[in-house]
Amino acid sequence: MSLSKENFLHLITAEIEETYGVIIPEHTKKEKLIFPLSRSLFGIYQKKLYVSFISGRAVDYKVHHFIFNVKIS
Repeated sequence: MSLSKENFLHLITAEIEETYGVIIPEHTKKEKLIFPLSRSLFGIYQKKLYVSFISGRAVDYKVHHFIFNVKIS
């Protein structure tokens, strides 16, 4: 079974929305958006979602963890 590029990009957006509960805007002009996922201990620990866009469509995403604003993953 082959998937077209449009279906594949739709799957990325659907996975982000289902897994993290973040609504991804369509047709954004930005190349990267950052969404805060969680914050605890008075902001000492943070978890952020980085979403990369090409031509207004989400093409990649990563989750990074920070302690004292230093990325640990």
